[in-house]
Amino acid sequence: MQGRTTVLLLAILVTLHVFLLGKTSNEGKTLPSDAGGEFVLPSPVLMISSFEFKGIVSDLMFIKAMVFMGSTYERTEKPRIKPEEWQWMDKVLTASTDLDPYFIDPYYLANAHLTWDGGMIRETNILLEKGTRYRDWDWMLPFYAGFNSFFFLHDNAKAAEFLGTASQRPGPSEQLLSLASRLAYREKKTENAILFLEAVAKKTEDERLKKTYEIRISALQARLLLERSVLAYKERFGKSPDSLQHMIEKGILKEIPEDPYGGKFSIGLEGEILCTSDYLLMPKQRQQKITP
Repeated sequence: MQGRTTVLLLAILVTLHVFLLGKTSNEGKTLPSDAGGEFVLPSPVLMISSFEFKGIVSDLMFIKAMVFMGSTYERTEKPRIKPEEWQWMDKVLTASTDLDPYFIDPYYLANAHLTWDGGMIRETNILLEKGTRYRDWDWMLPFYAGFNSFFFLHDNAKAAEFLGTASQRPGPSEQLLSLASRLAYREKKTENAILFLEAVAKKTEDERLKKTYEIRISALQARLLLERSVLAYKERFGKSPDSLQHMIEKGILKEIPEDPYGGKFSIGLEGEILCTSDYLLMPKQRQQKITP
C-alpha cells in the first residue's frame, strides 16, 4: 500500500514538473532577456521545492530583482522598463516575500520602484499589507501603504486605516499620528480621529503641544456630539433636521456646543456638520461654508 502511494506521488510530481517546464518555456518567450527570460514559479511550488532553504531562495529572488533593476539604468529607450517587466518584478518580489514574509528589503524595493516608476500602486499595497501582517512591530510598512492610498489612489479612508495601524506601533512620529487623525476626519470618522489624537496627546511630553492636541480633541468631541444628534433625529423623524436649533426644539440636543477655535456649527444640505473653522482640513482644502 505504501509503495502504491509513493508511485502515485511521484507520478503527480513528474506531471507537475512537465507542466511547469512547458509553462516556463511559453512565458519565458514573452519576457525581455534583461528580465532573466524566465517564468516565476508560483509561490506554492516554490514553498515545496525550496525545502528548508526558503530563506536562501527568498534572498536569491530579491537579488534577481535588484540585479535586473540595476541593469535597466544602462538603457536609453523610453520607457526604460516595459509593463511586462514591471509585472515580472512584482511576481519576483511576491515570491520572495511569500517564502520569507519577514524579509524587509523586498517591501522597500517594491515601494521605491513599483509605485513611482511602475505605477503598480495596488500591487505594491498588497505586498505591504502582507508585510504589515507578519512584521507586526514595524510601523513603516503600514505608513508606506497609507501614503500610497492617500497620494496615488486618493483613498482617504484606506489611508486613515493604514496610518491608524502605524500609529498603534512603537516608533511613529507625532506628525504621523496627527495626519492619521486628519484623514479620518476627512472621511467623517470623527470618533477615530479623536482616538488618534488622544494617542498623540498621550505620547507628547511638550505641554504646549499637548494643550494644542487637547483643544483639537475638544473640538472634535463637540462635532461628534452634533453628528450623533443628527443621526438620532433622522432615526426618529426619517429626515435630516433643518438646523441645530430645530434639534434643540425637538429635544434631541440640549444646547449647541462651543467650538474652541471660535467657529460656528451648522448643518449642511445633506445633514453633515459644518463649521466656520475647518481646523482639521489641509490648508488647500479648507472651506468656510455655512448653511443659511
